[in-house]
Amino acid sequence: MLESSQLVRKKVIDMGTAYIMTSLLESVIKTGTGKRILALNRPAAGKTGTTNNLHDAWFIGYTPRYTTGVWVGLDQEGPLGKDETGAKAAAPIWLEYMQKALEGKPVRSFTVPEGIVFARIDAKTGLLPSENSRETIFECFKEGTVPTESTPRADKASDAEELYKEGI
Repeated sequence: MLESSQLVRKKVIDMGTAYIMTSLLESVIKTGTGKRILALNRPAAGKTGTTNNLHDAWFIGYTPRYTTGVWVGLDQEGPLGKDETGAKAAAPIWLEYMQKALEGKPVRSFTVPEGIVFARIDAKTGLLPSENSRETIFECFKEGTVPTESTPRADKASDAEELYKEGI
């Protein structure tokens, strides 16, 4: 007898939370250890990983339609070699595979669910930018969670602990 199964969909995470996680994992590719995945030239999110002593290297990533994971390691546990991290050993394999898998397919973006808003924030403090902000980023938030305070001025202590640090 041939076995079959039925797909059963069950909501396990709020759509807004899932989108925020995707946004965080997109940052791994845009500005983090997964930068080489930018060569895919389409929205993607993912995470590199490397175990202790460089025994295993991973890249797990996804686009709006496809999810793929790559593991690089040895059958007999041992180090892969100097600097053989998830970014260097696994991400290039993932990239080549996904380039072929997505060839000729339309570019799709991750869908922003209802209840997600965007705001520019100070990259260092996570607060709203002020004249003191050196770098700002555009970030997503659930409605009602956008910061309401601004980054304090450099010449002003924001609380008692900071006051005592002044002049050190």
